[in-house]
Amino acid sequence: MDDYMVIGFIRHGLTEENERGKYIGWTNPSLSKGGIDILQRRRPFFRQYEGCFSSDLNRCVESSHFLFPGVPIKSSPLLRELHFGKWEGLTFETLKGDGVYQDWLTNPTISPPGGEGMNAFRKRVDVAWEQIKAQIDELNGKRYAVITHGGVIRHLLTSLSPGNDPRTFWEWKVSHGTGYELIWETEEDWRDQVCTSLRAVPLTGRQDG
Repeated sequence: MDDYMVIGFIRHGLTEENERGKYIGWTNPSLSKGGIDILQRRRPFFRQYEGCFSSDLNRCVESSHFLFPGVPIKSSPLLRELHFGKWEGLTFETLKGDGVYQDWLTNPTISPPGGEGMNAFRKRVDVAWEQIKAQIDELNGKRYAVITHGGVIRHLLTSLSPGNDPRTFWEWKVSHGTGYELIWETEEDWRDQVCTSLRAVPLTGRQDG
């Protein structure tokens, strides 16, 4: 029996800021040359999708074009990463002496100064997911990709994975240009939200690019 629905949650490719270890939640750089090269090498190992839902930030929209050329894209600011406020563009090394930052590392419900708290972030991503589901129901297809950020993917995996998967938010490993396909075997599964199973993507090929 064919799967009822397959949704791929894929993290955008690398930017120069990612390569330097900077926090860039709402900062809007483009992909680096190295990031583009990795995506182009991985592209043959992804199965194609009928449409893409993307964060509206450059690194996600560009990743959608490089991985799935010609596939229609719907972008939304609701799929952005956590807003790091005054920490945007800074690194761990720069921030490690900041007491608020140290508290945030162990208690992420604390909001970065001028940024977004984790509770608000989760609520925003939940709204984005409900909008995606509604659009998919209108489109009537079976395979879609969501090209977004690491934090967004971790939250959705934590919310939508089968109950026998014990991983918590920070235990999900999602490197740039990779992700997971969530599979719903029946329409009833899709309506119940939690997926039937999941698998890492790309399905073959070296994961280090």
